[in-house]
This record gives sequence, structure tokens and C-alpha cells, in this order.
Amino acid sequence: MGHRRDWDLNSIQHGIWAMRAEMNSAYNDGFVTWPIKQDLYRLKWLIDESLEQASTYAGETEWLKEQEGEKIMRILKNE
Repeated sequence: MGHRRDWDLNSIQHGIWAMRAEMNSAYNDGFVTWPIKQDLYRLKWLIDESLEQASTYAGETEWLKEQEGEKIMRILKNE
């Protein structure tokens, strides 16, 4: 049994990257960038709440550890 997926992860990521680029642009001031940061906080809170309400799945702990390891490697490589 499948489900209908009404979202595209790549589009969501692209939107967040675009927000980050605008927020960090030297051409924008706080009047432009503060509302962008507020939107990012709203997204973070929604995602955090959604994850808190989600079930825990087999293999989830291992996957999260793997993702954390990859994140550490990117930081160490300065990517």
C-alpha cells in the first residue's frame, strides 16, 4: 500500500537554500533579512513538532548516527 507524495524534497531544499542566500546577501539589510529568518524559525518549529509526533522506526537510530557522521565529515572537510 503506497501513499500519495504531494511534495518534492528537492524543491523544499532549494527554497530553503534560496532563503539562506537572500538572508546572507550583503545587498540586503535587516528589514529584508529578519522576516526571512522568522520564516526559517517557523519552518524549524513545524518540523520539530512533526518529528516529536512521529513514530520511531526500525533502523532509525542507526540511520541518524550515520547522518550525524556524514555531517561531522563535511564539517571536518570544511564543505
